[in-house]
Amino acid sequence: MDMGLLTWPFHGLIRIFEEVAERAENEMYNEEAVMAELTELYRKLESGDLSEEAFGLQEVGLVERLEEIQERNRRRQRGGR
Repeated sequence: MDMGLLTWPFHGLIRIFEEVAERAENEMYNEEAVMAELTELYRKLESGDLSEEAFGLQEVGLVERLEEIQERNRRRQRGGR
């Protein structure tokens, strides 16, 4: 019996998991999405839908994420990962 045929489903599952992980990583490091979140956050603050305290907490996380994305992009441009 051909072992390749028996392991095919396993390799297929691995590929599916790799694809899911790649898509999640792309979404997590989507600079435009983070900028849109920041814009929405500022809109909510200005309209009074969000307190300054809640705004500050959320803004810090988004700004840190944006800095991480920008650093990652710089490393990728230099050829690193």
